[in-house]
Amino acid sequence: MKYSLITTFSQDTVEILNQGNYTLCCFLASKTDNPSLFVPLCWSITKDFLQSVLIEWEDTLCSYLSTSEIKENSVIYIPQLGPQKGSATGRSSVSGSSYQIELKQRMLIENSGKVSVDSLNTFDNVLIQNNSNNRYSTGISIYNNSEEKYYGNCTFNSYYGQNIKIAPVNKAFLMFTNNNIENNTVVSIAENPGIMVDLTASADHSRTVSYDMNNGWSSNGQTWAKKYPSGTNLKTLLLS
Repeated sequence: MKYSLITTFSQDTVEILNQGNYTLCCFLASKTDNPSLFVPLCWSITKDFLQSVLIEWEDTLCSYLSTSEIKENSVIYIPQLGPQKGSATGRSSVSGSSYQIELKQRMLIENSGKVSVDSLNTFDNVLIQNNSNNRYSTGISIYNNSEEKYYGNCTFNSYYGQNIKIAPVNKAFLMFTNNNIENNTVVSIAENPGIMVDLTASADHSRTVSYDMNNGWSSNGQTWAKKYPSGTNLKTLLLS
């Protein structure tokens, strides 16, 4: 299933956003049996603006494991499908793996980096089971149609014997930032006011909102969207 979220702007707002080097961050909501471990990631970013921005995604999932450390404003290294390695900024390096997965499937992590995906999960979620002696950052990635890539919408610290249970929810939170943010960045607190958009009951799986530099976010009075102030705890907001 494909979902889309459109944000419209006035011409004056377009010019201010581009001149001010703003970034539009989109976060996708989740549900989990591990709320205390849940950490949200910025799933999509937009840095160049015209009079509308289209964000599209599909309920096509990957599960991942990464050696990245989960810290505020840090980027979790989540590779695209296939074995890859990448270097982090700093003295240490990070590695990770991603695997195609569906709801009611399990990703099993074992020692020596051995990972398998199977159907040993009877619930309507993705089960990530860490049977290794290593700590990993784990979670799910969701397919971004515009970029034709998978990006993480959340991450969890996973240690030996822990079972992470996670599923996507058709809600999106939009927020602007002046920081040079990237996809897969840990963001726990809303830097600026934002809007949560619920696509659950949308017949065409699409919603449209607007943003104005002087008046902020608007859904034209529709009840499927709610505005939130800066300082909002995204760990709580993005859990359903």
